[in-house]
Amino acid sequence: MPLPTVNWKYVGAFNHTASSINSALDAVYTLGTAVTYADGSPRVPGTGSAWTWNREIIGVTVATYGAPPTNALNFRYIIGGTLGASAYTFLTPDTATLANCIVYGMARGAGAYTSWVNAQPFTSGFTGYWRATAAYTNPYDSVTMWESQEGCVIQFNRLTTGNISAVNFGALFDPLTASTLIAESDGRIYSMSGTGSTSVTSGGWLNATGAGLFGSGATGVSGPHAGTLAPGSTVMVGGAGVQTSRFGDFSASAALVSPNGDIVRIPFGQLSTAGNYLGQTRNIYIIRDAISRQVYTVGATPVGYVFGASSNAASDSVLLGA
Repeated sequence: MPLPTVNWKYVGAFNHTASSINSALDAVYTLGTAVTYADGSPRVPGTGSAWTWNREIIGVTVATYGAPPTNALNFRYIIGGTLGASAYTFLTPDTATLANCIVYGMARGAGAYTSWVNAQPFTSGFTGYWRATAAYTNPYDSVTMWESQEGCVIQFNRLTTGNISAVNFGALFDPLTASTLIAESDGRIYSMSGTGSTSVTSGGWLNATGAGLFGSGATGVSGPHAGTLAPGSTVMVGGAGVQTSRFGDFSASAALVSPNGDIVRIPFGQLSTAGNYLGQTRNIYIIRDAISRQVYTVGATPVGYVFGASSNAASDSVLLGA
């Protein structure tokens, strides 16, 4: 039986001091604690689609961590990083730290927060970290956030070039079954993915083997990684290859428009490298090429929010449904 529909909201974008990793983490915290959305509607952390965020400060902000409002299994999600090298816990296939790089991880059954560099930042249940961004230069200068009752997408922008890095995490896929071989006790599967320590460009962003999100995995340390927790455990399945399937090999390009001019929205699924079906996206759709951070409306009503490979050019994109 399908899971409840989630409703995505565009929290907004926050420009920060260029090339400053700590300013970027502060920007995530600022967005995560906002009391209004980008459209001016009220945002109350812990209710509706609004996540609750906290941060760790050691002179400067070194980590931010959040929890969704619908969270039966007490998950926590974290991003962190410092200008200098830090000894954080790796998640396969990553094998080396990268100074001045934002990393991300998740924990199930989380307890009290300790510190982002501890083996267990939330006392127990932690997966380890993958890289989310390249070294924070070139420059990154803006952060964008979208959220739903059970998922979050954070984009790190380079406004001059339009290139982006990004992470997403949460119950983003619906297994469409209650089988404990696939689903957790609450009927969900929990995952995270990110672009790795290279910036994303349009080409191949949505391909199963491309430098993408929502399931794309690569074997290299600097590449994108994606994984889904094995039910009832802290074992991350993937990293070098939980992949997306788009129901056919085609280019989204600019052609996905209906005869009346509406955008076409195509849900997609997640497969393991062994070809096993894991689930389909929850109110997330492939659409025509678009510019990230746009809002699609019908009249004055938002239909969804564009999360794409570029913040200044039409590129591979998905729509986060309102």
